Amino acid sequence: MGQRVVDFRPETLVAIDTVERALELARQGGGAGQITSKGGRDIVTATDVAVEDLVRDRVSRALGVPVVGEERGGEAPADGSPYWLVDPICGTRNFASGSPLYCVNLALVEGNQISVAVVGDPSTADVLVAERGYGAWALKDGRRPLRADEQSHTVIIEIGRAPTPRRERAAEFLAGAARLHRWDLRALGTTLSLPYVAAGRVAAYVLFWASAVHTGAGSLLVTEAGGSLSDIDGRRWTIQSDSIVASATPNLHRELVELARRTTLNR
Repeated sequence: MGQRVVDFRPETLVAIDTVERALELARQGGGAGQITSKGGRDIVTATDVAVEDLVRDRVSRALGVPVVGEERGGEAPADGSPYWLVDPICGTRNFASGSPLYCVNLALVEGNQISVAVVGDPSTADVLVAERGYGAWALKDGRRPLRADEQSHTVIIEIGRAPTPRRERAAEFLAGAARLHRWDLRALGTTLSLPYVAAGRVAAYVLFWASAVHTGAGSLLVTEAGGSLSDIDGRRWTIQSDSIVASATPNLHRELVELARRTTLNR
């Protein structure tokens, strides 16, 4: 049975319009060459900041809901009321290098879980949308349901900016996956990998270190597209999780989590 087409919530419509405008601003590339170090290899461009400011202004004015962002910061409301998570350009290094492998992530948190997700994907010029319990959709050239699929046999593995113990575990995991010779392994340097799982372009994504600012929107796309989700230890993914495993099928997910478990036992 296909997914039922529903009318999007007002919050979702605002988020779609906002991400479309943010994606256009990012595509213009102004400020991509204005790069500032955030420490180590982490960088920010003037475009990152401009995109986040645009998103903050539009969703705050339209909905009056606070924003927690990658560049401007912010705090989740102490009373548990709704707020937005925004990662204006996830994959800044790619963006600054002229690669379209980045994304604009916007997610609404309600009741301590992601309830709305909108991701702008410049690699396909598409906007992907999910509402909790109502499916995931791609909006380019009409509204198409997303469905996770493992037929690509491609697994994306990212270490992120994990601290040393987690980096060692990630290195063991990557070596184990390579020795299995079961999947084509990739690294994209962006949580655009999560929409790729939701859309069936890749079979799975394993990220050893990231916050919900980066992964929140994509996490909902994956589950609403029928995929499986957890942290690297197999625990249910939440907005407090600092890692993520997203897979097209439960069997593949179990295999990846078991491989991650063995890397823990071997240390």
